[in-house]
Amino acid sequence: MASSGGRVRELVRAEGPFAVRIVVTAAVAWQVCVWLGARQPPVFAVVVPLVSLRNDPYTTLNVSLARLAGVVSGLALGIAVLRVLHPSTLALAVVLALALAVGIVLRIGGTLNIQVAVSALLVFANTDPDSYAVFRLWQTAVGAVVTVVLAPLLLPTNPARAFVAELNATAADLARNLRAPADEEAVRAVETRARELPRKLAAATKAVRGHPVWRRTEPARLAPLAPLARTAADIGTLVRIHFEDTAEFAARGEPTDTTEVATPLADAVEATLTGTPDPPALATAEAALLHNATTDGTRLGAIARRPLRRIILVLKEPPAA
Repeated sequence: MASSGGRVRELVRAEGPFAVRIVVTAAVAWQVCVWLGARQPPVFAVVVPLVSLRNDPYTTLNVSLARLAGVVSGLALGIAVLRVLHPSTLALAVVLALALAVGIVLRIGGTLNIQVAVSALLVFANTDPDSYAVFRLWQTAVGAVVTVVLAPLLLPTNPARAFVAELNATAADLARNLRAPADEEAVRAVETRARELPRKLAAATKAVRGHPVWRRTEPARLAPLAPLARTAADIGTLVRIHFEDTAEFAARGEPTDTTEVATPLADAVEATLTGTPDPPALATAEAALLHNATTDGTRLGAIARRPLRRIILVLKEPPAA
């Protein structure tokens, strides 16, 4: 029961600020609509922060714009089709086809914008499409503007800090998989995370450059991490290859033992990727590699050592800026 309570507290600490952001942003959007003369409860303004805010520091703006663009396009499509066709199966098919086509073009954030189709279909559900479109449109616009303005200022997650934490966690997991990998699924999952680091770094850099406060300091903090992100991506693949080779040899009844190399190399990998290189650990790993080659001169031993040798070379190469 104690562990359950600790888990709840951990979730509250992680998601609590996110929930507060949604509540405050929604309340502000509602009140702005009231001040602007909303005659009906401005629910559509509240829906925008609810669906567009993410617990991710660099997607809020894109999602808000995608929703707003989708609502505008969808409302226009729905009204236009209903002016030509009565609500029917044919009208539904025409609206969906046009809306999805527009959603492909308006793929803000890299994905199909289904909000176009959703908004167009909601026009069908209203007995007075014109008036429905007007108040839904302006309330959604208010919600989007409030969300975009408040999202960077209201308990945001610092993208630079989040990326550093992700890099450090990936470094620890890569080292763990070198020492004693759990299973193939875990090794591949860490490789995927490692290969995503350059993309996440680019997204974090873009996010901090557009932030009113962080753009002054955080881009410079992130810039030196680009070589480490690329190095982590390369090492992730090499760790996976080493695991697959040794697992295959063991399954064939011809196990190879590279523990004497992998253990100090894991220390060197974690130290390098966290920004605190450990030359003695790397030297120990290199010496162990030579010793392992003299004690196991078999072809399988050479194959098992190959990814480890490549990791050593990657760590010894000065990272390109």
